[in-house]
Amino acid sequence: MKNTLLVTFICLGSISAFGSVDFKKEYKELKQTTEEKIEVMDKKLEKVGEKISDMSGEAKEEMEEKYEELLEMKDDLKDKLADAGDTTADKWESTKDRLEDYADDLESKIDKAIN
Repeated sequence: MKNTLLVTFICLGSISAFGSVDFKKEYKELKQTTEEKIEVMDKKLEKVGEKISDMSGEAKEEMEEKYEELLEMKDDLKDKLADAGDTTADKWESTKDRLEDYADDLESKIDKAIN
């Protein structure tokens, strides 16, 4: 009986450790892809800035507010990415999905501001 319990605990520990390794690997991959997306967003935000310089009046003020909002969202994305590394393995999938959705939503808003 003791041997069975010992083997069970060892197996559970191995599974837990393996899951942790996959989780850390997935976080590293997510971090890399998200940082690449942020670089693309930075370039697109430069275009928004250029667009603002060509504007005037109320339209310029509105676009400047939108631009500031987009910059704040980008900073939030960076914070969320950093926090994702502290997520537990059981919450990883939902954290990952929310982060990816947030990044996609932000990029969509930036694209809309350019056009």
